[in-house]
Amino acid sequence: MDLRNKLILEAGHVTEVYGPVQALRNYLIKKAYGFILITHPFSYSGLAGTEASYYEDGKVVHTEHGHKRGKNQLIQWVKDVFFNISYLFRCGKIDLFIGVDNLNAATGIIMKAFGKVDKVAYYIIDHMDRRFKNPVFNWFYELIDGFACRGSDVIWSLSSRIAEAKNKKFRLNPGKNIVVPVGVELDKVDKFSVEEKIAKKTLVLMSMLDETKGVQLLIEAMQDVIKEVPEAQLLVIGTGPYEQALKDQAKKLSLENSVKFLGLMDHEQLFKFIPHERVSVAPYMDDPNNYTYYADPTKPKEYLGCGLPMVITDVPWIAEEVKKRPMGVVCRYRREELAAACVKLLKDDEFYKACLNNALDFASRLSWESIYGEAFRSTLRQ
Repeated sequence: MDLRNKLILEAGHVTEVYGPVQALRNYLIKKAYGFILITHPFSYSGLAGTEASYYEDGKVVHTEHGHKRGKNQLIQWVKDVFFNISYLFRCGKIDLFIGVDNLNAATGIIMKAFGKVDKVAYYIIDHMDRRFKNPVFNWFYELIDGFACRGSDVIWSLSSRIAEAKNKKFRLNPGKNIVVPVGVELDKVDKFSVEEKIAKKTLVLMSMLDETKGVQLLIEAMQDVIKEVPEAQLLVIGTGPYEQALKDQAKKLSLENSVKFLGLMDHEQLFKFIPHERVSVAPYMDDPNNYTYYADPTKPKEYLGCGLPMVITDVPWIAEEVKKRPMGVVCRYRREELAAACVKLLKDDEFYKACLNNALDFASRLSWESIYGEAFRSTLRQ
């Protein structure tokens, strides 16, 4: 599919952690002759502020810096909307506007009414049955979400669970809601040998470190893991508002030698580092309103693509695939179950090797290139 004669704009909210916003950017840099990326940082991230970069033939031609990141997320969102609108009024007509979340998609729909955008895609990467506890905030969020779903020309849903939830909630035509699952940039994964992985006793966790990610329970579970595998180490990659609390927890439990905080790594570093480790862990909390239930989280697929069989709680849909094939161990969000699952993959080498082979087979079909290629073919037919 030829995007070389299209001017495409992607607008999304981001943190330092790699996800679909960055994956789509990497794809469009290679495929589209004219491409604009607008990124707005979440208030809890460490990013400086809003940026708009214009790419031509794969190279950055111009970058415009917008407002700085603020602590008040509501004020930040208002500024984000005004930046999008202001920028669109100053640039040429956009053939396809891709809004990664409802706020960005809504601005694309508004600018389509002004004749500045030809087609709008609403890229939904998460969903919760109730976004905010505050009923006024939640009502306003649902209003924007309904506007984005109904007003966009096409919806890209990260999972079939999200697509079904949106179709039911807003009575959408299922034909305009296509599933665009998470992929992996497999060509960036460093080569590894099975023997080197077997020799290690490492557990890897990559995450934005906030209280909802479940890392605190995994650190507790490490007390039980090292009783069975004394040389086991948990390698925590990432940063976030809960990082210091997790470090304090590890110190309080005398786990400084067993839990290592490696900080933030860029995507290139990650794909060179983690393929040489043994096991990955995704301890999602089983909160009934956890958006991970609906999502297709990036990290599990990247773990599998890098050859890391995984311990995962039974929250996201991919846990079903991990259990069925198997590609690791699925457990509940319980300390003793997390510990037992980690020990199983650290000690049972034959089971581990079977899971590794299954993970690599599964991941071989997760190329972003093919996933986005099909998404654009479907979108341009709409």
